[in-house]
Amino acid sequence: MVKINISIEGEDIEEIIGELLNVGIDLLKSNRKEISEILKILADESLDVMLEHKTLEKGAMLYRKINSEINWTYKRDKNKG
Repeated sequence: MVKINISIEGEDIEEIIGELLNVGIDLLKSNRKEISEILKILADESLDVMLEHKTLEKGAMLYRKINSEINWTYKRDKNKG
């Protein structure tokens, strides 16, 4: 079991937040292996979600809309010149 004691000391909120940020950065630096493992798990889960049929369908619709807009803009600009 991990016990965490937190005491807040400081002149102002900026100093307190700065110190908390430093503590957080130190925690990240000292746990790189664990963080890397978590990121790999999240990446795998993200890929699974992106490969779902509904998500692929939405991506395809977005691609068609973007492509259509690009083509329309190209034709419009070509006719101006």
